[in-house]
Amino acid sequence: MRIQLVSMCLLASAAVVLGQSDRGTITGTVADPAGAVVANAPIEAKNAGTGAVFQAASSDTGNYTLAQLPVGRYVVEVSTQGFKTFRRENVTIAAAQTLRLDITMEVGATSESVTVTGGAPLLTTENGALVHNVTISQMTNLPILTTTGNFRDPFGARPHRRDPCGAGFSRPRCVPSG
Repeated sequence: MRIQLVSMCLLASAAVVLGQSDRGTITGTVADPAGAVVANAPIEAKNAGTGAVFQAASSDTGNYTLAQLPVGRYVVEVSTQGFKTFRRENVTIAAAQTLRLDITMEVGATSESVTVTGGAPLLTTENGALVHNVTISQMTNLPILTTTGNFRDPFGARPHRRDPCGAGFSRPRCVPSG
């Protein structure tokens, strides 16, 4: 019985771990100024921190997906014949994020380029997921309630201010002495 319980707990925790991801996705549509899709347009995302380059191409319906991108800041570039080169800088990918980036190409020579540096913040419209990334400093500043009821720093093991009643939380009938 005990082995079965431990096995079930391990399986349940494995399912939770598999749901975590340290990668993100950029997806969208490539279109011309009239709104017609641009098929087979090569899309390139370059990680600004590492220099790693990820490539994809738009499908016959103009859709593209750059999946499994490591977390970081990217420069997205699209260059196809008959259009100016599209370039968008500072595209930030967070863990487990699907970012929609629809691209409108401008007619012109590929030697000309259109660089998008600002604009409205990118919204996730692909799904209803809410993603929040936590920094290492935020993690280290989280208190932990120990079994004795004391709050402590999980990494430095230095005690925080203790509840005078010794419970770790305030009780209505507890009156601290002093």
